[in-house]
Amino acid sequence: MSTEALRLWQLISPGLPVGAFHYSQGLEQAVHRDWIVDATSTEVWIGGVLWHVLGWLDLPLINRVHHAWLNRDEAAVDHWNSISRACRETAELREEEHQMGVALTSLGHDMDESLPESTLGFTATFAVIAANNGISAEEAMAGYAWAWCENQVLAATKLVPLGHRAGQLMLRRITTDLDEVVALAGRCRDEDIGRMAPGLVIANSAHETQYSRLFRS
Repeated sequence: MSTEALRLWQLISPGLPVGAFHYSQGLEQAVHRDWIVDATSTEVWIGGVLWHVLGWLDLPLINRVHHAWLNRDEAAVDHWNSISRACRETAELREEEHQMGVALTSLGHDMDESLPESTLGFTATFAVIAANNGISAEEAMAGYAWAWCENQVLAATKLVPLGHRAGQLMLRRITTDLDEVVALAGRCRDEDIGRMAPGLVIANSAHETQYSRLFRS
């Protein structure tokens, strides 16, 4: 097994100390509003966000930051990081991107990773560390998407709730087309980055004032 594969596994591990388990990205509010009530509606929600948000925002940005960092174009890295922040429509999403970025940057320094001087969000930092370790842009996008799906399914097992067996079956179905999502992200033009999902934005906005909650977003 290659060192690159092992580094990718480490980067997408749920044990990575970046606090990903704190966030549901609106899923908690969707459950609270009864938009998500069972395994079927959970799968539709997570799959929809994967295709219509990650495929048009996070993954294309990882692709661009990865290539920019390989070329040591820090100005381009900063530019795409700014786009990433600008496309986080709510305070919770912006805070999530920032706090996880700070945590991954701190870990990166501890592991002697070469990182830009500017403060980056999680998405850009993930791409930079992937590039440092010889992980291809395609593998980085697939790994990021997999980790996001896994975290959403884990959140759903607590919130809906779902059994862990049902969650694993759902994760397998959702990620079956992961290669197609990565291919979509690879074809995404600069001007198409950042498509909006109104339901996701509403859920995240409402979650900011939800009285009782388990997650930060």
